[in-house]
Amino acid sequence: MNGLQRRLLRFSAALCAAVFALALSIAPAAAHAQLIGADPGDGTVLAAAPEKVTLTFSEPARPLVARLIHPDGRAEVLREIGEKGSVIVLTLPSALETGTHVLSWRVASSDGHPIGGGLVFSVGAPSAGAPVAVEQSDPIVRVGLWSARFLLMLGLVVGIGSVAFNALIGQSGPGRESRIVTAALFLGLAATPVLIGFQGLDALGESLGGLARPDVWSAGLWATTYGRSALLAATALFLAYAGGLVRSTRFGLPLAVAALFVVGIAVAGAGHASTAPPRLLTVPAVFLHAVSVVLWIGALLPLAAALARGGPPASVLIRRFSSVIPAIVGVLVMSGLLLAAVQVQTIPALWSTGYGRVLLAKLALVAVMLALAVLNRYRLTLPAIAGDAHAARRLKRNIAAEIVLATAVIAVLGLWRFTPPPRAMAENPALFEVQEIRAANDGVAATLSIHPPIVGPVRVEIRDLTLDGKPLSPVGVSVDLDKPSYGIGPFSREARGTGEGAYVADGFVLPLDGFWIVRVTVLVSEFRSVPLVEVFDVRNGAR
Repeated sequence: MNGLQRRLLRFSAALCAAVFALALSIAPAAAHAQLIGADPGDGTVLAAAPEKVTLTFSEPARPLVARLIHPDGRAEVLREIGEKGSVIVLTLPSALETGTHVLSWRVASSDGHPIGGGLVFSVGAPSAGAPVAVEQSDPIVRVGLWSARFLLMLGLVVGIGSVAFNALIGQSGPGRESRIVTAALFLGLAATPVLIGFQGLDALGESLGGLARPDVWSAGLWATTYGRSALLAATALFLAYAGGLVRSTRFGLPLAVAALFVVGIAVAGAGHASTAPPRLLTVPAVFLHAVSVVLWIGALLPLAAALARGGPPASVLIRRFSSVIPAIVGVLVMSGLLLAAVQVQTIPALWSTGYGRVLLAKLALVAVMLALAVLNRYRLTLPAIAGDAHAARRLKRNIAAEIVLATAVIAVLGLWRFTPPPRAMAENPALFEVQEIRAANDGVAATLSIHPPIVGPVRVEIRDLTLDGKPLSPVGVSVDLDKPSYGIGPFSREARGTGEGAYVADGFVLPLDGFWIVRVTVLVSEFRSVPLVEVFDVRNGAR
């Protein structure tokens, strides 16, 4: 063992100690904090300017950012924020002007997901036209967040899985796949800071330009559990790289096992499933699910490389892998079914929620992978070991297909970052209620719906559009929401077609409950537009 390898081993040992300290810092908690009280409350008119705003949540939440919009439209970030358990205290600027102020805030729930909201209060009397605090998710940030997570997961599964295969099953031999594994490990390491940066943007509700600010990086790293999880993932990648360098020594196996262990901790330390009750059951299930995924999918590349080289060593590796893969897949399936049952809860939620539809897409891909794995295990493995060239070619093609499908699974899994599970919906069913109204004017009729009919982010859908009783395909549709009694709005959005005869306008954030006027302008032709005006009854979700 040379000097570089010894230094790597000492550094890896120190890194493992730091990992355990970091893992212990990820405190157990429930998920999806909800605002249950505010002082002053939404819509309050105060005789004197308040010194602070107190927000009370259903469980501990970590403050990320708070902004106050003054009556003149000037925005100010609140710097003095106190936190004690489930109570957050925001210190307001001194000598607030007379008029209506809009406060928007973002906090981190215990599962790492940022949650935003807002409230309106007036000093002296409401303004004639109140400012609007609308926070919209930047699509560039969402794409960047998904892409960085995809690359990191690819590095974890391909890089660490291949190193673990070589350490636990046997060396596939030197070749091009070794360079691919090293590239995957470094790709994951390179994606880690990118993921942390985009997580900071998402946490603070900032656009891409916010990457130049230190507070964005601080939020991405420490404000949510996702930052610590990313650090753990990077640690696992480094341990796997060190294990690959010394794989021919007695240290190769311990480092590969340590990398697998840290991957399990990283995945189990953040996300929806890791905070779902009962945590004594779900956290180990997430850990085992992550490790089994890495072991199965990560083995595909070295298997394909061994088959390409052929010869007795390939037969030995195939026989060994074939003997252990049923147990690995069994753990994968059982832990996955448990987590799906906890998160989805009801069968209809599989197709009625975004989380369920992502799960169905994942299950469809995994089902094809399992079918190929069964075919490989019981129809092709023994003939390939016996020297059947045709069976060996089919086995190689099937493994290549599994690699493609596995890549698609990793891509699909990234979508869960943006979709709350049905379990969370059950905890706060108001978030997923729908209020529908049938509106008609001047021969044009449509069904208008608001999702959800509570304070906070909402979207408006328009469907079943007709003109004189016949289906209508309009030139365009726009939506306005306003609350004239408080001088708020109108908020205006162009609706986009969904391809199913319906139109959706999103990006609205309603700061107050009560009656909101919705005005849908239907552009029947280039020369004729018809307004449909109705009223939505929006309530406070904390009730």
